[in-house]
Amino acid sequence: MDLVIRNARLADRSSEGPLDIGVEHGRIVAIERALTAEAEVYDAGGCLACPGLIETHIHLDKSRIIERCAPQERRELSPVMGVAPLKPSMSVEDVRMRAERTLEQCIMHGTTRMRTQVEVDPGIGMRGFEGVQSLIADYKWAIDIERCVFPQEGLTN
Repeated sequence: MDLVIRNARLADRSSEGPLDIGVEHGRIVAIERALTAEAEVYDAGGCLACPGLIETHIHLDKSRIIERCAPQERRELSPVMGVAPLKPSMSVEDVRMRAERTLEQCIMHGTTRMRTQVEVDPGIGMRGFEGVQSLIADYKWAIDIERCVFPQEGLTN
């Protein structure tokens, strides 16, 4: 085993009290009391151990742009129209920097799987996709990211 998490509470086994969780190659291989193994040890101190969170719909490519958007009347509010004028100024580096800040916050709050929508259309081209794509390998140790590509403004207009 690579890691033993000691004194963890499990929701479905709460009557058993704190247990140890053995992890090998990123997978749980044992759950029992007083687990013995030559491994790194983390003491959960009786805290609840639970599965990671799944973010099923996020837009990493457009995260953290609200301050760039022009104000809109509530009755005419259109996120598509609010973002369209910003796309020409979004570089791969800009998308990556903003998406990375959001991604790190998601990871720190327990997200382990994510599906992100990524726009690919004449306004942004492939820059949003490339910015998000560049993060996947760097963060695969912490999170599985699925990209869902869509042409928000169409492919030919």
